[in-house]
Amino acid sequence: MRVSIKSGGTGSGAKVSAGSSAPSQPASTAPAGPVSDALSVSSGAHFVAVARARITGIPDVRLDRVEALRASLDAEDYHPDPDAVADGLLKEYTPLPLGS
Repeated sequence: MRVSIKSGGTGSGAKVSAGSSAPSQPASTAPAGPVSDALSVSSGAHFVAVARARITGIPDVRLDRVEALRASLDAEDYHPDPDAVADGLLKEYTPLPLGS
C-alpha cells in the first residue's frame, strides 16, 4: 500500500493507492522435462509395515477359545490348575526385578 501526502491548500489530503511497492518478479517457468516422485523405505520400516498388516488380520478375541471355555463352564467341567493360575497372576502383576 502506498500513501502519499500532497501539501497544499484546504481540502488536500492523503492519497492512498493499493499498488504493491515491491518490484514485480517474473513468473517462474515450469521445468522442461517430466517430474517424478520417489519413495525409499528402509528394511526396518518395511518389516514394521508387513508386521502391522499381518497383525490387523488377527482378531482381538479368539472366539473359538471363548466358546470352548464357555462350553466347559456350562458343563461344569472347567477345572483350572490353581498353581498355574497363581503363577500367571504373579507373572502378570509383579514388576520385573532390577537387572533383568
